[in-house]
Amino acid sequence: MSLVVLCLTFLAASAVGSYVALAGDRQPLAVPAKRIGANYENVTFRSRIDRIRLSGWLFKSRWRTGRSVILVHGWGGNREDVDFIPLARHFLAQGFDVLMFDMRGSGRSGGSHETLATYEPRDLLGAYDFMRGHGYQPSRMVILGNSMGAATVIEASPELAPVAALICDSSYATVTAAVESAFSHYTDLPGVLAVPTLDFARLWGVNPAESPVSVVHRLPSRAFLFIQSRGDNLLPDSSGAQLLAASRDRQSRLLLINSHSHLDTYRADPTLFVRTVDTFIAEQLAARH
Repeated sequence: MSLVVLCLTFLAASAVGSYVALAGDRQPLAVPAKRIGANYENVTFRSRIDRIRLSGWLFKSRWRTGRSVILVHGWGGNREDVDFIPLARHFLAQGFDVLMFDMRGSGRSGGSHETLATYEPRDLLGAYDFMRGHGYQPSRMVILGNSMGAATVIEASPELAPVAALICDSSYATVTAAVESAFSHYTDLPGVLAVPTLDFARLWGVNPAESPVSVVHRLPSRAFLFIQSRGDNLLPDSSGAQLLAASRDRQSRLLLINSHSHLDTYRADPTLFVRTVDTFIAEQLAARH
């Protein structure tokens, strides 16, 4: 009987855990937009297909270059995700207009929960449609995603072929590997015990079969810049290498930065991070013109 109770308790904990883990971040925004850039608009637009209302800021650079950046936040984040505020300031200084927005289930956007890049690509494509509708040319556009946001960039990439540069910071290679690794990190239990959590996550829309590494492999003419911490404590150390190995485009790159936590790449070495990102963007923009 005690074994049955233990199993039922574990399953109940898995169900609750999956719900809590996908609840998103509804905390108030910490930094006023005017402290990021003086010239900005509060914007709203709809995700593709399911038409969820999404909210964000569109910042305008002092220089009218026609170039733009879309920043795509990660799991449990929002438009101000980790390094996005200094990165937005950097891009504005380089003549890029910058869109920072909240994906479904996060910040000020609609939607009840996150889906680990199963439905978030619809949000990114909604942002892409919004930018195109406002005159931004994909050939002068950059999209940079963090963690789940990076996986979202990859999952959406088949429909982003005209975009000049795609940058993926700390993406996972597969949803299953990411969840199992995170489960071990947070519980000190074997990753295989995350299987019930993954199954329950289907109820919230997560597809455990999602595989960014497979998407990369199917796009032989798409260059990516992958970035990962050498000491990533949340994802398998091999994630970045797997993604690069899957890419058949010679212009794809992998930047490894010495750090000890997930998504700590910019903070660990901002000079190397920015130099590598700027070089990749310049190469990709030049290839489009």
